[in-house]
Amino acid sequence: MRAVRCIEHRHLANDGGLRRSDASVLKVLMKDGEQRGGEIAGKLGVDASVVSRQLTALEADGLVSRRPDPADARVGLVSLSPHGKAQLEALYSSYTRQLRTALADLDDDALVAAAATMQRVAVAITEAQRSRG
Repeated sequence: MRAVRCIEHRHLANDGGLRRSDASVLKVLMKDGEQRGGEIAGKLGVDASVVSRQLTALEADGLVSRRPDPADARVGLVSLSPHGKAQLEALYSSYTRQLRTALADLDDDALVAAAATMQRVAVAITEAQRSRG
């Protein structure tokens, strides 16, 4: 898992300076659509002020857009801009190609078995953290 994250981090650094934390915000918006900054912060497990600063920078770069929430004008809704979506798709397309190349020697059965094992490990770690909390 660490090796995969290292590849991801290298892609982020080489792609024009998009930070991992910024990519995480963009991924949340791509997956879940328009939402409040506080919702993004909750999904990422960080303070809302951290996401607020990120959103300001991402908006300045044209990667996200904001509009007032019709239900509460004091709050803004954030969405992934077309430019942000294109950047994220390009980044992960390149990232996926590199992973495919790295795993080319493994057949489909080996990849399925590895994915299942990694999923079990992730669930076990998540459950252990929950029980400690």
